[in-house]
Amino acid sequence: MVTSKIIATGRHVPDFKVTNTDLSKIMDTNDEWIQKRTGIEARRFSDKSTTYMATEAAFEALASLDVETIDCIIVATYTPDTFIPTVANQVRSNLGIKRSIPSFDINAACSGFLYAFQNAHAFIKAEVYKRVLVIGADFNSRYLDFTDRSTAILFGDGAGAIVMEAASSGTIDCVIGGETDVLASITAPNLTDHPNPLLPRDLIAHEHFKMKGSDVFKFAVKTMETEINAILQKHKLSMDDIDYVVSHQANQRILDSAARALKVPTDKFLSNVKGIGNTSAGSVPILLDEAVKDGRIQPGMKIIMIAFGGGLTYGTALLDI
Repeated sequence: MVTSKIIATGRHVPDFKVTNTDLSKIMDTNDEWIQKRTGIEARRFSDKSTTYMATEAAFEALASLDVETIDCIIVATYTPDTFIPTVANQVRSNLGIKRSIPSFDINAACSGFLYAFQNAHAFIKAEVYKRVLVIGADFNSRYLDFTDRSTAILFGDGAGAIVMEAASSGTIDCVIGGETDVLASITAPNLTDHPNPLLPRDLIAHEHFKMKGSDVFKFAVKTMETEINAILQKHKLSMDDIDYVVSHQANQRILDSAARALKVPTDKFLSNVKGIGNTSAGSVPILLDEAVKDGRIQPGMKIIMIAFGGGLTYGTALLDI
């Protein structure tokens, strides 16, 4: 039976480092307050673009592969530089791909990479495409309100990429889902809203990303516990069978709470949020690439990838590496 398998990974994290102390100079906060609530010490900000970060991550993932073997490009982002062309369109151009292949963006906020992964997996499993480039990239700092210490402290910029291809083993299952965000707990407006002289209407009242932290925290922990248990039960597995969980890096308290809910050691949940913050759709593939490159994740392991985000959205994947 055909399934999909990750055969290469890559990432791009900007060089510009912003510490908690740096943030304390422009808002009412301090290093101790941030670390206690989030586990974050620093994050990276880009001065370029979402497309630049996505392209750099793609080049790294494709370092040992022929770009002309890519059949499709999917980019997960809620921060595109332009709506047309898409980030994926521009990445295809930057990679110099000559073949006429589809490329498109997906927006599921912080769950975007898992949504893109599921689409790629379905394409490969249905034998529509043999090899797909999947990228998660977000330029969060362009949307932050730096007078709001509840959100601005959390986010950084970055991109991660994987190459998936048809194989006889690899992806065991991938599930995506969502529910209505009745509390408007995570919102980001379209900044291109302009007056229409033929049809007056109310315009967007604010221009920044906004989040209700306590509501998101509850949704995140509940979702991680519920969805991980569901995919394990479906495949008659337990957490003892899982080597690592590669989760969306929202903050360390969420990861620790999820580990406690699942009754596993916290180190089963890989983490890099301390040094780069929440990179939204980039967080899962960035962490995956780090763990593959430093040897923590090795062939023969079973891992779970999971993400949750605005919408509200979530996604889970069970993999044989």
